[in-house]
Amino acid sequence: MEPRLILVLIAVVLAVAALGVFLYFFLVPRRQDNFRNLMQTGRGADLGKPSDIRRRIEEDETGEELERLKQEARQATKKASQLTLDERFFQAGVFSPEEKQDFFRMRIIVPIITAPICAFVGSYVGSSFILLGGILGVLVGLQLPFTILDRKIKNRSEEIMFYLPLVIEQIAIGVSSSLDVGPCVARVITMADERDSHNVVTELLRHAQFHVKSGATLEESLTEIGVRSGHTELKHAFMSLAQVAKHGGEITRQLQELADAVGNQRETKIEAKIKKLELEATAPVALVFMGFLVILLIGFGVQIQGAFG
Repeated sequence: MEPRLILVLIAVVLAVAALGVFLYFFLVPRRQDNFRNLMQTGRGADLGKPSDIRRRIEEDETGEELERLKQEARQATKKASQLTLDERFFQAGVFSPEEKQDFFRMRIIVPIITAPICAFVGSYVGSSFILLGGILGVLVGLQLPFTILDRKIKNRSEEIMFYLPLVIEQIAIGVSSSLDVGPCVARVITMADERDSHNVVTELLRHAQFHVKSGATLEESLTEIGVRSGHTELKHAFMSLAQVAKHGGEITRQLQELADAVGNQRETKIEAKIKKLELEATAPVALVFMGFLVILLIGFGVQIQGAFG
């Protein structure tokens, strides 16, 4: 086999590997583990009362009941970890029908664009790669809208962690001025409307206010919006607000403790994100190293070919 052909094959293999790394780290959506999804959605396996489960396991000497319960728990956990498209829309902040229509329109247009582009690129590698490039382009086009949606969910989650302590602090200040939780929430929304400076948390509070106007209680509205948001810290904060609004007590102290707890959670998240940056930098470094390796091998190959030529 000629040295030039060997170099071409090595370059093609490394290019495919680099493309695979790119697709994995930038296009494949990040999936959270089942435990965190259960925390976010508030749904878990419904296997019955613990006493009934214990009794069934003790009465079964063959062990089949235990295996069946394990299988049911795995299926329930898997089902709970899968979000519907409407839930993902809500978590990404896609509320209007026009934005949803844009997403469905993108699912049709993007594969039509990416398939010819990838087929054209594959034609430069070889005529046999045209079909493979077209299939790859269709798959990338089908996945790209969901990847963009997942990126919106991730960015919105970071914005929630940024604005949540500020909004809770505003509510705590309003409660310290002898207002109840409901009027404080309404006042925060009104101030955001007047300034035309809504953030993601006040936007969710406005959705809760819409639920209250439709006939639901403030506790039910805050709990429902918190669960649907898919954000653990916001869900716990809204549930705490709902409990404070329902049961009362020393509201000022409770909200101040809630604001401090949310602020501490935000600091913990920031510290964890800083520590993850070193690990996330591994993939770009490996990609750059692959490029330098290809250049180095091609240089050695050209020298060897010149020596034997």
